[in-house]
Amino acid sequence: MTEIYDDRILSNTRTWISTNDLCSLVKGDKSRIIPAIKHLFERDYLETRTNGYIIEYRRIDKAQSDEHFDKMMENFEYNKQTAVNEIVLHNYSDLYIELHNYSILTKKGKLTKKCDATLDWIQSELLDRAFMVMIRLKYQDTLKLLPHSVVNKRIQIIQNFIDSVMESLKPLKNEKLILERFQNHTHKLESFKV
Repeated sequence: MTEIYDDRILSNTRTWISTNDLCSLVKGDKSRIIPAIKHLFERDYLETRTNGYIIEYRRIDKAQSDEHFDKMMENFEYNKQTAVNEIVLHNYSDLYIELHNYSILTKKGKLTKKCDATLDWIQSELLDRAFMVMIRLKYQDTLKLLPHSVVNKRIQIIQNFIDSVMESLKPLKNEKLILERFQNHTHKLESFKV
């Protein structure tokens, strides 16, 4: 997982910067920072250029079109459905838990490895990404790249999506543990620096 570097990468790419310089500023494991940079590039958060033999990156600050935003939300919904299917596949559903005395917890009261891996994926691919989009929208609102009404509408759509993700975790039947886990594992996404 590379998402722990995303906010630091984006805050240091206001202007063109080489991969090595960016890795130095981000301060972390270079073997994880570079895939994070590539991942952000693939998701259209960064643009790239070649300066001689040096690859440089810069944060994309332009606003998404309505079509691009809708496609992104479709992708989020697809990933959410994948997570729901994973929960069903690993038999975390209420009926299976009740019939087979299955638990998402170990005897010591910790999450099982399968459940923990599923929740990690939900955290990084659904919740963290949604929060990052919200931060970008607020930043774009500050720069007046989008009308305030469009930003508010999009933020509401994303908030509804986040709520639906949390609702999809109800079959795990341990709301307190799940909420504590997400609260403890949500890293702070700093707002973009201008």
